[in-house]
Amino acid sequence: MRCFICIDLPKEVQNELSKVQNALPEDSKLILIKPKDIHLTIKFLGEIDEDKAEKVKELLKKLNFLKFKAKIGGTGVFPTPSFIRVIWAGLEPKEEFSKIQDIVDKLLSLENFSADKEWTNHATLARVKFIQDKRIFTEKLKQLKFKPIEFTVDNLKLKKSTLTPEGPVYEELLSLKFN
Repeated sequence: MRCFICIDLPKEVQNELSKVQNALPEDSKLILIKPKDIHLTIKFLGEIDEDKAEKVKELLKKLNFLKFKAKIGGTGVFPTPSFIRVIWAGLEPKEEFSKIQDIVDKLLSLENFSADKEWTNHATLARVKFIQDKRIFTEKLKQLKFKPIEFTVDNLKLKKSTLTPEGPVYEELLSLKFN
């Protein structure tokens, strides 16, 4: 099964990010992520079997994070502005999300998951099929404004992702609440 560890975003944040999706430049072909599916991936595990998923659950249950306040922190693209494949929104404070990712990464290295070489705090908004003019697109992307929504980060989840022609379908395998 294809799995990942993530932080779910509140509906209010997902709805605001949906407005940003709708404001993306129209001279491009994008596959928008469904608002209810927008999340912050902490670690993509890839294909794992049931036994490995159970081990991951047991390891994650050992973690103890404190709740913290966060907000949407701008937009960006992967891998580069000249070759855009993904459009994303960042979340602040970056340091808090990075700490969680680092702890999860180190913990899962005990189960022989490879460490992430470079992790960027982001929630994917769209996958790119085609952009007419990348320079104009990135300039317009920089001009997008967010409603300054502050929210509490209070969860970490292990999810299964089943790929379908209509997009991925997520199933929650474990939910951990922060203190």
